[in-house]
Amino acid sequence: MRLRHIEIFHAIMRTGSLSKAAELLCVSQPAVSKALAHAERSLGFALFNRVHGRLQPTREAELLFSESQKLHANLDGIRHLARNLALQPEGHLRIGCLPSLGLSLIPPAVQAFRRDFPRVSLKIQTRHTEELLNALLTRDLDLAIALNPPARPGITAVELGRTAIVCVCPPDDPDARQPIDLAAFLARDWISIGSTDPLGELIGNALEAQGLDESVAAVEAQTWYVARALAARGIGYALLDELTARSGAEPVAIRPVTPALSAGVFALWRDGGMDSQAGNAFLDVLRAPFA
Repeated sequence: MRLRHIEIFHAIMRTGSLSKAAELLCVSQPAVSKALAHAERSLGFALFNRVHGRLQPTREAELLFSESQKLHANLDGIRHLARNLALQPEGHLRIGCLPSLGLSLIPPAVQAFRRDFPRVSLKIQTRHTEELLNALLTRDLDLAIALNPPARPGITAVELGRTAIVCVCPPDDPDARQPIDLAAFLARDWISIGSTDPLGELIGNALEAQGLDESVAAVEAQTWYVARALAARGIGYALLDELTARSGAEPVAIRPVTPALSAGVFALWRDGGMDSQAGNAFLDVLRAPFA
């Protein structure tokens, strides 16, 4: 007997008629009658006798029904679990992000996600962009968050939103909150974040486009939050994404940059790898601040 045959047989045994079994299963009576006939042909014996228009279970049907009760209970358990997973996903998500996003975007996202999905455990790792891409391909991560990541075969990249590039200044900067152009920025002592990662490359391209790429930084700090900490101490000015600029504990002044620059915040996963309810729910939480 096929599983569908067992389901229909069980419904007939419970209700005592084809019409009521069809109503219970939300199908037509002819469909139930056809499935029952097919089941009986497959078995080689009758499950019901037709007596005065009513179905009378055979001895074989009584024996099968006793065993099918156990299977039906298991099926009910599976349906119940499926409903619960739709409403309250369970499982484990391994999430990687840039170190700066681990201090800015990720904590509130985790807080919101855990409030709605407390039964999903999370593992958070901070890595640089190339390490994140490699970890996705080797299945060490389920999901990664990065700024302007390079295209990589086998990786799906979806932009969640954009973050402005801003000038991070010492907290006592006299022109705090006033826009600053790139030439004025370079006229100060400035802190570079290098050009080996996507954000550094974006800034380097902007300086080159204005013919300002010959200027030498006072300090090069290839870690973004180190650059922020140096700016907070008055060592110089730094160009950073706004998420990083606003995430540190030490006070800084943050000034808009002209012309405006921005970086995309991307969610990354292995092609075909984002197939869980929990993973898609976490993506929704990450999108919320950019909505």
